[in-house]
Amino acid sequence: MNKALEYAKQIAYSTEETLMFTYEMAKKYYEKPGCYVECGVAAGAQIIAMRAGAPNKVIHAFDSFQGIPYPSNRDDQMPGIRMLTQEEQDNLPNPGETILKSTGATSVSLLDFYHHLEDSGVKIQPIFTHKGWFQDTTSGIPKGHNMDPIQILRLDGDLYESTLVCLENLYHLVASGGLVIIDDWQLTGCRAAVDDFNLTNYKEYDLEIPEIQFVSNIAYWIKP
Repeated sequence: MNKALEYAKQIAYSTEETLMFTYEMAKKYYEKPGCYVECGVAAGAQIIAMRAGAPNKVIHAFDSFQGIPYPSNRDDQMPGIRMLTQEEQDNLPNPGETILKSTGATSVSLLDFYHHLEDSGVKIQPIFTHKGWFQDTTSGIPKGHNMDPIQILRLDGDLYESTLVCLENLYHLVASGGLVIIDDWQLTGCRAAVDDFNLTNYKEYDLEIPEIQFVSNIAYWIKP
């Protein structure tokens, strides 16, 4: 394993198998036109793995850089903190009505994120950061950032709403044959968001839902 991947392994919230999958996919899609996107970069381990596998690929990194926000009533836990009781879950707001405020879980500042990139030894440019809540940043891509097509879309938002809003705002930019990775498949809210999105975008139009595959604790599929 090279220096960058060794460093990424030290700061990763995910398994080594997950990290290596990102690295191998970054290499596989390197020659295809377009960019890579991760929503929920935290300390930056997966971005480092992407860059290690694709030295010159444009990468977009979306994160609040404040930590994971509070959940909606479609989630059964505050990720990284604790499970919710049924009463707590029932009293949470609906998706779209949540208060966008950090729980403090997996909080890594933008400055520390860049320090991790530097310490890993990877090439920082062209990596573009989009600081803010996904509801704001993915709905209005900054002028000058042409993100079409996305060859790898990696979602690590943990929550129902965080996952759904990224799919709603970015999935149409994913190239046919592009890769969609869902990091938090083991979380109830995340799975529900994927199911709801696929139901709306595939079944309603009589299209076959892509086959979901698994590596370690993540799910992924190839966009038709």
